[in-house]
This record gives sequence, structure tokens and C-alpha cells, in this order.
Amino acid sequence: MTRLAEWLAAIREFAGLAMLLLACLALPSQAGVEPLRLDTASSMLERNFIGHLQAYHDKTGLLTREQVASPPHQQQFETLQGTFNGGYAKGAWWVRFRIEASPEQVERPLEGGWWLRLNAPYVDYIDVWWADADASGGFTHRALGGMRAGSKRELPWSIPATRLPELRDTEPRWVWVRLAGDRSLSLAGGVSPLREQAAVQQEFNFADAAIVGMALLMAVLSLTMGIALPDRRFMAYAGYLLTLGLLFASSEGMPATLWLQDHPLAAVRLHNFSVCLHTAAAFGFARALLDMARQFPRMNRVFQLMTLLCLAGCAIAIAGGYGYIARPLNLLWVVFAACIVPMCAVVLRRNVQAWPGLVGYAVYFMMGAVHFAKNLQWLPYNRATQYSYAIASVLHIMAFFFALGWRVRQRERRALSLSARHRARLAQRVNERTRDLRQEIAQHQRTHDQLALALREQRGLLAMVSHEFRTPLGTIGGASQILSDDRLTLAREEVKKEAEKISRTVYRMRDLVDTLLADEWLDASSNNLSLAPIELAVFLREKIGEHNEGVAGGRISLQLDARELPVLADETLMHIAMDNLLTNAIKYAPAHSPVRVRAGIRRCRSDDFPEGDAIPGVCIQVCDEGPGFMPQDLTHVFERFYRAAGVRRIPGIGLGLHMVHRIATVHGGSVVASNGAAQGAVLTLTLPLLGNAKSSEAPGGRRVASAVPESCR
Repeated sequence: MTRLAEWLAAIREFAGLAMLLLACLALPSQAGVEPLRLDTASSMLERNFIGHLQAYHDKTGLLTREQVASPPHQQQFETLQGTFNGGYAKGAWWVRFRIEASPEQVERPLEGGWWLRLNAPYVDYIDVWWADADASGGFTHRALGGMRAGSKRELPWSIPATRLPELRDTEPRWVWVRLAGDRSLSLAGGVSPLREQAAVQQEFNFADAAIVGMALLMAVLSLTMGIALPDRRFMAYAGYLLTLGLLFASSEGMPATLWLQDHPLAAVRLHNFSVCLHTAAAFGFARALLDMARQFPRMNRVFQLMTLLCLAGCAIAIAGGYGYIARPLNLLWVVFAACIVPMCAVVLRRNVQAWPGLVGYAVYFMMGAVHFAKNLQWLPYNRATQYSYAIASVLHIMAFFFALGWRVRQRERRALSLSARHRARLAQRVNERTRDLRQEIAQHQRTHDQLALALREQRGLLAMVSHEFRTPLGTIGGASQILSDDRLTLAREEVKKEAEKISRTVYRMRDLVDTLLADEWLDASSNNLSLAPIELAVFLREKIGEHNEGVAGGRISLQLDARELPVLADETLMHIAMDNLLTNAIKYAPAHSPVRVRAGIRRCRSDDFPEGDAIPGVCIQVCDEGPGFMPQDLTHVFERFYRAAGVRRIPGIGLGLHMVHRIATVHGGSVVASNGAAQGAVLTLTLPLLGNAKSSEAPGGRRVASAVPESCR
């Protein structure tokens, strides 16, 4: 029993020692937190708050420094491994740390002193206490924070700072900091000389001015592009960037430092208002960028509601109720980012060309979610979470700047492509119109030529009628007067002579009328030929025999260069053609002068064959010893009613050679007028040889242009 009692007593003593050890471990001691050493030899990183802070949450917000420093509350301070992040907490947070001076600083105090740098941009009330340098036991108090006038600070900068007292020994001293307000409570910083403090402030000012300036510049550029294009996405992005610039400026205390130093309440509420307004602009820009009305109609209605709620939050923030909506607003940002990122991925799969803007937008909201998750105390407060929003803003502005250029470039490419298509279409239309105009001009020219030809033919017809019909009519009229005059006692022979004169004149007029009717018949029958194989050698012998028995009186001779001259032709038209050729030669040649006809096969060139090729054709030449053709008449001899000036005294109406030309054309041949080597006219009629003939279906069909055969002589 004695031994058992001893064992129980030992266990009780051990348990008591363990409890005492645990209590000692639970209570923070001065040895548990390394003091911040005021030493210029140390770096700024070694003199920041990381690893030197202890924090305690006063849920009532009513405790004084003396109460917090009392033993019951001192035991509740917790040592922080990093910087302080209290989030949106009711009441107040107390943070304490120790400072000590190095022996060198005690002997030679730093000129300008040491400054306590309290980087707490969203804290409304910052109260700092430290023990007086003398042994009086009193404390020095400094009032800082967003709700305190900046003009009353020791340094009217955006980073709250206060000068520490000169320490006369190397003993550590406690510094107490109370943080309170409706916004996110966080604290970073350290101790620095004045020059180092100014350098840090300058870096902050430069970074803030760069981000705000970049946002405003991009806003102006986007607004200009939105008006010029026009494009509602650029307009929405411009409004979004304007609110982003306002948010950054108010978050970093630029209005409070520059314009509202004596109006801290206005500066704080401006920041709260900018947070709500930027959130509403972010929802609106997301709807425009992702085209939610078309691609995500349900989410579009949700985002519309969120935009209206954020705009209502702007009114609450201005009225001073931001503390009631701060936590839901930050939670809304995190949910917002969680929805935006997958929607950006969906849009990116549908439209790969939109990747710069969508990637920048997704990165921005992911980093924004990190920032607001830090405010909600879901993530620790460190450099990454502290500056995540600023880094994301810079990255997403650069991404959207690239996206802006990309979009403008795409529009330019589409505009250039559309312009090229329009230019090609216009060129095609111009070419078509030019071709149509040329065809119209050619048609007008042909019509003009036909009209001119018709006018010439009309004048020729009038001249012919006035000459060829007036003379016979005059003869008939004179003979009739003689026969009807009773005063003249005419013998039977004289009456017979006058009657024969009338008969010859009538025959002549009948021939003229027959010729005119034959020309009209030729026009009507040229589309309806009765083609049949004809042996021209036999045909020419018979035709020349008829003329030799008549008016020719045996003056026409025939020379055949081939035994057979087969052609495919209309026999009636061939009779008309040869009659006109032979009659023309007899009419214009001197009396009793010979007329030579020569026929043979020649190689004739054709437009239907490539250059250099030729087809065999039958060439018929009629040569006389008359006056021939004048050079200026050679191009007109085949025109209707055309007669040369030197032969108008000879009876004729100018239709013979024209009819020959028409007959040659409808048979796919040609007729050529020329002068002989010595004198006289040479008319060459060329017809395709049987087997090579291609009859035309209309006047102006295939025409064979032949070289003039050898002379008849």
C-alpha cells in the first residue's frame, strides 16, 4: 500500500508538471516572438512583420490597451507565422510585436529616425501604442487609418506610417496595434529608415499610377474603337476599365492622399462605392464579351440580376452600410470567377480566334478570386494573395490590349477580304458592262453601216430610176406623140419603126423590173437553197453557148484547166450568177472584143482552217478588154445600186455584180474584182469543190477568200 501510494503521488506530481508545461507553452512569452531589430545592417526583408506578430481578436471591440495587456487577455494572443489577415471581422483585432535597438543605434541614433510602416489599405481605424522612452510607465498613442484625416498624419502618404521613439537601450519593447473597421482587416509592413520608407512609398505610387493610367488609357482607346466600329463589346470594356481605374485609385488611397485629406469618410465611402460599381461593370462586361444573350441565355438572366444587386449595393455603400454587404460581395466575386472560367472555356472551343481576350479574362477572374478568398480568410495573407489583384489586372489589361489589336486586325482582314471580293465583283461587272458596251457600240456601228449602205442604195436606186426609167419613158412618150399626131401622114414603114422603138423600150423596162424582182427573190430564197451536185464544166459550156448564140455573137471563149469541176450549188442561182458575169463583160467591153472564161481547181485559203492550210476550190474567171475598174471603185463594185462614174452612160442599174456577190456568199464562196495585166476587168468567182462545200444558212456565212488565179491571158 505504501508503494502504491508513492506511485500515485509521483503520477500526480508528473501530471501537475505536465499541465504547468502545457500552460507555459500556451502562454506567449517575450522569448516566443523575435523582436524587430532596429539595425541598418539588416535588410528590409529582415525588418518586416513576418514571423514577429501576435494577434488577438476582441469580438466586442470594447477592450482598451490596458485590458488587453492584462494577463487574462495576454494568454489569448496567438503567434502568427506570416502577416496578419483578419478578414471581415466584427469587433477589433489586436496585434503586437517587439522592437529593440542595436548597440550601434543606441550609440549613434539614425538621422531621421526609425519609422513604423503599417501597410493596411482597407483598415478604417489603426491605433498604435508603445511605451515611453523614459521610465514613467506611460504610453505614446498614434491614430491612423482610412477614417482618420490624412492631413493630421506625420507623413501624409498613402501608406500609414509613424515615427518610433529613439531607444536609449537595447531592451525589447512591445508595440500594440489595434485594427477595426467595416472593410477587410489586414496588416503588413515593418520598420524602416525614412529614406527606405520614401523609396517604398515611391514604388507603390509608381505601380498604382501605372495600373490606373493603363486602365484609363485602355478605356479611352476602347471607347474610341467602340464608337468608330461600332461594337458594344468595346463600349462595355471601356466602362469596365473606368471602374477598374477608380477601384485601384481608391484602394491605394490616391483620392484620400491627393484630394480628400480632410474628408476621410468621403474617401472610404468612395472606395466602397467603387467596389460595388466595378463588380456591376464586371458582370455587364462578361455578358457582352461572352454574348450570353445568345450563348448562355439562363446565365444571362442570372448576371442581369447580379448587376442590379451590385448597383443597389452602390447606394448602400454610399449610405454607409458597406459593412453589411462586404462579405456577400466578396463571396459573389468568388462565385463569379467560378462561373466565368468554364464559360470562357466553352466560348474558346466554339471560337478559337477569341482566345486572347478570353484567356486574359479567365486569368483576371481567377486571380481576383484569390484576392477575395484572401479577404474571406480562405487563403493566407502573403505577397502572392496581397498583390494578386494588381498582377491580374496588369496581365488582363495586357491580354485585352492584345485582344483589342487582334480583333481590329481580324476586322481589318475581313474588311480587306470583303474589299477584295467587292473589287473583283466590281471589276467583273465593269468588264461585263464594258463588253456589253462594246457589243452595243459594235451593234450601233453595224446598224450605222447598214443604214449608210441603205441610204447609198436608196440614192443609187433613185439615180437609177431617174435615169433608166426616164429615158425609156421619154422614148415611149415621143413615139406615142408621133403616132397620135393626125397632122403627120406617116407611111406604114414609119409607123412600124416607131412601134418597134416602143417595143424595145418596153422590153428594156421589163428587164429592169425583172432584175429588181430577181434581187428581191434572191433575198427571200438565200435561206432556202436547193443544193444539188453540178458539173461546172458542162454547165459553163451550155451557158456560154447560149450567150454566143445571142448577143455575144460568138465572142466568148472557154478554157478548162480540169476535166471535171464538181460543185454543190443551187442551179437557178448559178444561172443568175453566170448570166450577170457574162452580160457585164459583153456590156462594158468594146464591140467585137473577145471575152475569155477560164475555170479550174485552185488551193484557196479559208477562215475555217488554221493559217497555212488551204482547201481545193473551183475558180471561174471572166476577163474582158473593157475600161476595167478605177482603184476607188474596187471596194464598192459589189454594193447594191452602185455604178462607177465613168460608165453611167451605159444602161444598167448596179445590181448584177451585187447579185453575183450574194450568190457566192450563200454558197460559201467569194467573188473578187480586179484589173487585168494590160487592160480590162477580171471577175473571179470561187466556189468550194464538191466534198469540201459548207453551205451557209444565211447571207454572211462562211466566205472563202482566195488569191486571184492566174490571168485569163
